[in-house]
Amino acid sequence: MDELGHVVTVQTPFEGASEAAYLATSKADPLVSQFTPSYGMVLNLLQTHTLEEAQDLVERSFGYYLSTVYLRPQQQAIYDLTTEIEQQQQVTAVDPELVAAYEKLHERLKEEKRLLKVLQQQAQEIESHHLATALSFAVGGTILSLKGKNIPVATPLPATLVMKVAGAGQFPYLICLGKDNRWYVATVSDVAGLHAEFPRLVSVDNLVPPAELASKPGSVRKGDDVTGSIAALIPTITPDVDAPEVRDQQGRVAAVEAQLQSHPLRQWGDPAYLLKRQKRIGRMQEELVNRQEKLEQYTQHYWQEFLNLMEILQAFGCLENDKPNPLGQVAAAIRGDNELWLGLSLASGELDSLDPHHLAAACAALVTEVSRPDNWTRYDPSPEVEEALAGLRSIRRELFKLQRRYQVSLPVWLETEWIGLVEQWALGVEWIELCANTSLDEGDVVRILRRTVDFLSQVPHVPYLSGELKTNAVRAIQLIDRFPVNEGVD
Repeated sequence: MDELGHVVTVQTPFEGASEAAYLATSKADPLVSQFTPSYGMVLNLLQTHTLEEAQDLVERSFGYYLSTVYLRPQQQAIYDLTTEIEQQQQVTAVDPELVAAYEKLHERLKEEKRLLKVLQQQAQEIESHHLATALSFAVGGTILSLKGKNIPVATPLPATLVMKVAGAGQFPYLICLGKDNRWYVATVSDVAGLHAEFPRLVSVDNLVPPAELASKPGSVRKGDDVTGSIAALIPTITPDVDAPEVRDQQGRVAAVEAQLQSHPLRQWGDPAYLLKRQKRIGRMQEELVNRQEKLEQYTQHYWQEFLNLMEILQAFGCLENDKPNPLGQVAAAIRGDNELWLGLSLASGELDSLDPHHLAAACAALVTEVSRPDNWTRYDPSPEVEEALAGLRSIRRELFKLQRRYQVSLPVWLETEWIGLVEQWALGVEWIELCANTSLDEGDVVRILRRTVDFLSQVPHVPYLSGELKTNAVRAIQLIDRFPVNEGVD
């Protein structure tokens, strides 16, 4: 390789010393590989190399080199993760199965507690429904337990109902005297229990709440000596026993808690810390697997494309024992955007009997695409050309289907809208007249004709094609390769 290169920058009215200085001092543009496996590359490599040798050549390509350069940060991340996981696992060599067993038990405890809460809520709802019904029949002197939003006490307060007054909603407010000799205004939801097992206190029948006690939930006033003697008669109430299903669930919770307290993982340290560390290791291992899979996918990208092209070639019968057979050699001898499509078209026999000017038009349809859909021409292709191209459509459909399956994006052109131009040019129409009968720019027409000439010039050198097709290809070139197509002097 050259160690030193020289560049001459010619000054123009539009570019001078400042532009030259900018180019000389600016950084180089990043290198971008144009390497893309194609049918022709696959066939030509397999003609002279084994599959293993072909893989080695593909992986030594510039494109593969660049892909590995871009993946170095990913490789470094994989190395860092692997090192970190090893260090974390060496800190405390805890049996992962022991940690997993503790975690499973811990999750079970959370679930048992959740079920306990659900059962307690259900029991409370049932009790509340029963209380609401019973309170509607309760009379003065009934013994109650009070605890709720308007009676904020730590444990339910024994009390007696004195009277009911109209409330803001459908339920009345309850004027009660507590065992602490205080007057309370409570709502139905503040009643924690109704104790029909105790006799009614008839001494409250003549009680009148103090005038300063507002008929508002949460209002509290001290009692006097008279109410104190009645409050002393209110019995002490033991807390209600939970429903059987709640007690059973509480037993399950206690049993799991006991198992966690005596679990062998505790001999290695704080289980919460060990679980947290194990989860972190698990997340790192998951990330490591993900990065390794992506790296494998990226590093094998070009070779996988190569194998996908081989699968399509096999489907069309172009390979035998990973070597091109006669049909494969036809495609291997062609240069183009999709050598398989061109090879299959030439080998199909559909083009063999076309006259030179018809062959020129048919070949143009296979190698050129006009990007703008609004183009037009006044020349229609001959029926012979249309019939030949129609015979290729089933091959094209099958190739499209396989390329979609294997995610191959090579073009499979079959343009028929403007190929009448090529046929008329081959028949001797003058350039000015030709361009006057199409919306295509002159440059586009030249490009179409030159691509057609390039394809036709390859046909005589392709093996296993009929002699008639090769002869007509030479004659077709002679018809269309004239000024301005050949850039010579007419």
